[in-house]
Amino acid sequence: MKRSLARWLLAVLVLGLAFGCAPRRTEEAGLRLWFPVDPDLDRTSSALDACPYDGEQTVPALLSALLAGPPAEEGDLVRFIPEGTRVLSWSLEDGVANVELSAAYAGLVGMELTLADCCITLTLAQLPEVDGVRVTVNGGGQSYRDRRALYPGDMLFSGAEEAQVEVPAALYFRREGGDTLGYELRVLRLTEGSVPAKAVLSALIAGPEDEGLVPLLPEGLSVHSVRVDEGLCTADLSKQLLELPEEERALAARSIVETLRSLDAVEEVRLLIEGEPYQSAPPP
Repeated sequence: MKRSLARWLLAVLVLGLAFGCAPRRTEEAGLRLWFPVDPDLDRTSSALDACPYDGEQTVPALLSALLAGPPAEEGDLVRFIPEGTRVLSWSLEDGVANVELSAAYAGLVGMELTLADCCITLTLAQLPEVDGVRVTVNGGGQSYRDRRALYPGDMLFSGAEEAQVEVPAALYFRREGGDTLGYELRVLRLTEGSVPAKAVLSALIAGPEDEGLVPLLPEGLSVHSVRVDEGLCTADLSKQLLELPEEERALAARSIVETLRSLDAVEEVRLLIEGEPYQSAPPP
């Protein structure tokens, strides 16, 4: 399906019971078939929509209708399952419909695959006996499908093109050939829901980009949590920091503190290791 996927990425995909988009199980409402909305129609409220279905209310019948594509009168909906895709088998176990499709379905990737999975799940989950759906392809399927089933309540997605904010920061690393710190200036582009302090620490752990600076933090170091409250930034790190020699550990801790202090919202820093206090930030 060579469509304008950027339009789908811009759309807010909200598929959950709380938003009234999930299929109803009542007989009065009838069943519906879910398909992607044509991305060229400039509809930004949802990437998916449904059309009425009055056929046999079984898993095979619903799958056959999805494979056939939307009715001609539903001009705003588009086919999403590649031609040639067949249902090889299906079974129902503990409320999960296990659907095995032919190899043609494996041609879907990225957003196309996400939308296809959503449509199949939302359509089949209308049946009273189906709570979730697991899709595999030609006996194997993508690895994530082998691990978990998809449920309508899981399908709450925000658009990939969320509003971004630019966060300037100074990242402190060891100067090459010495035991002093140098810094490089970065502008991190984050979504509005991101935590700048955590993003800055992740960038610090990843290492420098400028020449003359070398990584200082130990391999395997991870950030358990970061929060900023009235200027105080509390960062809880993993125990790998303690594995450094004492002098190197002190320099690493200082690099973390100075990096976090470069953020406008941070005045003081408190470091924790596995939830236990490590040290107080030195005075500015």
